[in-house]
Amino acid sequence: MRAVAYWGRPDWQMNIEKNFERLSGSNYDINHVFHASGYGWPGDWEGRALLAFVCHYHISGRRIPCMDEMMDQLQERTNRHMFFGPESDGQIADEQQLSGNSWYLRGLMEYASAFDSGKALEAAASTFENLYERILPLYDRYPLERGEGGGVSGEVAGTVNGWRLSTDVGCAFMCVDGVSHYYSVTRDKRAGAFLRKVIDVFAGIDIVKYRFQTHTSLTCMRGILRLYETDGDTAYLELVRKLFDRYINEAMTLTYENYNWFGRPHSWTEPCAVVDSLILAVWLHRLTGEDRYRTLARRIWMNGLQFCQRENGGAGPNSCAIPENPVLEVHMYEADFCCTMRYAEGLRCYAQSKALFDWDSEAPETVDEYGRRFVDDRLLVMDEKGVRPIFSCNTVPAGEAKKLRLKVLY
Repeated sequence: MRAVAYWGRPDWQMNIEKNFERLSGSNYDINHVFHASGYGWPGDWEGRALLAFVCHYHISGRRIPCMDEMMDQLQERTNRHMFFGPESDGQIADEQQLSGNSWYLRGLMEYASAFDSGKALEAAASTFENLYERILPLYDRYPLERGEGGGVSGEVAGTVNGWRLSTDVGCAFMCVDGVSHYYSVTRDKRAGAFLRKVIDVFAGIDIVKYRFQTHTSLTCMRGILRLYETDGDTAYLELVRKLFDRYINEAMTLTYENYNWFGRPHSWTEPCAVVDSLILAVWLHRLTGEDRYRTLARRIWMNGLQFCQRENGGAGPNSCAIPENPVLEVHMYEADFCCTMRYAEGLRCYAQSKALFDWDSEAPETVDEYGRRFVDDRLLVMDEKGVRPIFSCNTVPAGEAKKLRLKVLY
């Protein structure tokens, strides 16, 4: 059976324009981008925003005004060591602070590279020295046992062994991404030692058994891959390949999105993690030349990330379409506190590699080894309108998007 016409042809320029407009709006202007000291994720909103702004600059050359305004106000908005949240005494580590400031490090390093900013490099160096380096010894006693609470935005779950823990299990390891970016530019030997130690601890953890958050795990994998590119140790490339295969096999939905945590398929997806998986697939294809990563990248973009974007340009979580319930629905219309901003890095990845993503709407229908049906690499889904390739949610009015119920033909 051939697919019927579907809701709009995919248009990556529309993806970019809508996200640019959303990030240029009041939610992300200079009056709202900085958060009060009591915010549970110090540096997270600020870092993701700065990173998103620079990503759009790289895509189109356009500057979202808040990008430079943030840098102008940085010193007065951070602590005396130029990072977010309380200063570290080296005795207690707040994993949400480590995670949030890792996005801040990413934003700083991207800004420093784009605009040759000594101020951004200075802030990044101070953040590494006065936050991350001080808590390194605590990684040897990172607590693994955790309950099964948690929402779309993680929250503090208690203090154990000197760690202020989060329901986003494992987010202490998110910083491998930010610190590896800092290290790749500065070659600060202390940062290299930090990374090797933290990665060694991470590699010894069964992330499936302990139900780590997938976004945390994939972000850490990206940092490990960056360390491989910087230092050339193939053990790190093989580690990422092994861990990424585990994610694909144990925490990826039928629509190429993610379970929010390993071992919890009845949770929801998270566009932040889907962006991570796209970047990893494209990166591994470039490094290894293996065609399976190319196919995976195409399917993540066409099925996962397209459906994650909303009409307002933001991005939000969906239901986990799994074999026992192969249904795709909007779980939360928009996660403006994280996913809308991270979507920009996914768009940058797409723009840098767009030759990988051409779609042939006249391709013959195919079936994969799991029984999923495709036109080219786009999944076929069914609802009351009939059978059609999956489409971008950014063409669907919000009220209608919230009512969508698509069955993956499986």
